Amino acid sequence: MLAIHGNGIGKSIAIGEAYVVHSSDPEVPRYVIEENLVPKEGKRLLKAIRKSVSQLKKVKRQIPKAAAESGAFVDAHIKMLEDPLLKDGAVHIIETQHLNAEASIQVHAQSLVDVFDNMSDDYLRNKRYDVLQIARRVIDNLLGVTHHYLDQANKEDLNAKIIVARDLTPAETIYLKNRGVAAFVTDLGGPISHTAIVARSMHIPASVGLHGRTRLVREGDRLIVDGRNGSVLVNPDERTVKAYRKLQRAIRASERSLGKLVQEKSRSSDGVSISLLSNIEQPSDIKAIKKVNAEGVGLYRTEFLFMNRPDFPGEEEQFQAYRRVIKSLGRPITIRTLDIGGDKMLQDPRDELVSSSPLGLRAVRFCLRSPDIFIVQLRAILRAAAYGPASILIPMLSNMSEVQQVLKIIDDTKENLRREQKRFDDAIPVGGMIEVPAAAVSVDLFADKLDFLSIGSNDLIQYTLAIDRIDDAVNYLYDPIHPAILRLLRNIVKVSDKAGIPVSICGELAGNSRFTRLLLGLGLRIFSMDDAGSLLEIKNVAMQTDVAKARRRVNKMLRTSDPAALRQQLERLNS
Repeated sequence: MLAIHGNGIGKSIAIGEAYVVHSSDPEVPRYVIEENLVPKEGKRLLKAIRKSVSQLKKVKRQIPKAAAESGAFVDAHIKMLEDPLLKDGAVHIIETQHLNAEASIQVHAQSLVDVFDNMSDDYLRNKRYDVLQIARRVIDNLLGVTHHYLDQANKEDLNAKIIVARDLTPAETIYLKNRGVAAFVTDLGGPISHTAIVARSMHIPASVGLHGRTRLVREGDRLIVDGRNGSVLVNPDERTVKAYRKLQRAIRASERSLGKLVQEKSRSSDGVSISLLSNIEQPSDIKAIKKVNAEGVGLYRTEFLFMNRPDFPGEEEQFQAYRRVIKSLGRPITIRTLDIGGDKMLQDPRDELVSSSPLGLRAVRFCLRSPDIFIVQLRAILRAAAYGPASILIPMLSNMSEVQQVLKIIDDTKENLRREQKRFDDAIPVGGMIEVPAAAVSVDLFADKLDFLSIGSNDLIQYTLAIDRIDDAVNYLYDPIHPAILRLLRNIVKVSDKAGIPVSICGELAGNSRFTRLLLGLGLRIFSMDDAGSLLEIKNVAMQTDVAKARRRVNKMLRTSDPAALRQQLERLNS
């Protein structure tokens, strides 16, 4: 038996036969074209883009009603293909560098990928895979290459098979699910890429990001894919298969049991109330939130309105978008202001795309440097908040000066709206995202100026430990229960309690039930998670937790310096 590991997707386990997809990308030709052929080459590119759009629209029509929300991710690829930022940027390369269409779209796509790679927000950074996938589709159409493995799959019985591939797009994932596949394993992809989100929404276990290790799997091999931890067992013995089948039955029974908690109040065994929220990016995410009865949205990412376009969205466009979400949700929502790095990232696509690093000009720094852009967004949020309960969240705050500047701009914006007699929420709460170590250490200096705090756990951990989770050379150092992290979290909670303001936590810590009791013991009561499907699991753990007892155990953990001892204490806390 061979065991390989990637990033786990989903909460279930699949056992089946490997169907290996031989989808190695053909080499992209690169050559210089004659001046008189430039217009023709541009038209050839646009034709390939139109064909790609047509293909994706066909896929969307085939999505079953039960998985209709997955169509949003196909729509996202269609919008990216239709957006001038993609088309105009590639055409500009053809016109100025006289490169062939295939090379031009590849070069331009890579420049966009570089921008996403330099983003701090994990969710946005994973959009790199969307760019690569749509570029690959366009290149395939330029070369006349069909997705031969899908054509072949049309002729074969894929029921209960496990797909092994280099990569899958959201559209391909939907297609293969409709063909009855049990799971998939890919070399590329991240845990919060659109393909991963589609897999979760369609209840397909998967392991992604195996970095070439899929080559160890052969057609017909028996596989076990554990979506909970990303492990893939190749040709396991019968004893192992039997054990995993037993686990499958236990997971199904647990899922049925969790379904009964949808209408239950989120309250610990000793009566402590807990708020469970979800994070969203676009209106299509709301359906999943209502399905699990989340109390609201703890983080609404607004970047989707700004991405993949050559200009900035105006006030009216943003206002209409935010109002639609607020009215559709009908529950409290926290809207995060723009968290994009690099003041050139959204400029005219003919300009060179340059993004600052995640520690550079981004989030509140970018907004304060570009107040005209910031004020337009604030006006839209303030106006939309008149139609339902909403809050403003400012990302990447690091000091009192930034807090004061932001609050002054918000007050001035309100005054202008009053003069214009525009309807808006004058009492909208304003909070700060604590994701910079400097803010976590000095939060007592400005907490009383804000209405709430939100801990961005992913960035706070990365910045505190000085590691990048997607860098394979150092990601082993990523430790959510490092003593420094626990102390920072405790400090933030103590300060918020003293200031009398609520504090929430978002990021992977919030959505991982392994850390629920730890966070409750630290004093956190509001959890906001990316995967709405995790909410009932978190609720189940919270309802079985004696918070007073957890607090005593966590206090002991705070006095522990040895990482191994901390892990043991966490296991005992969860037992």
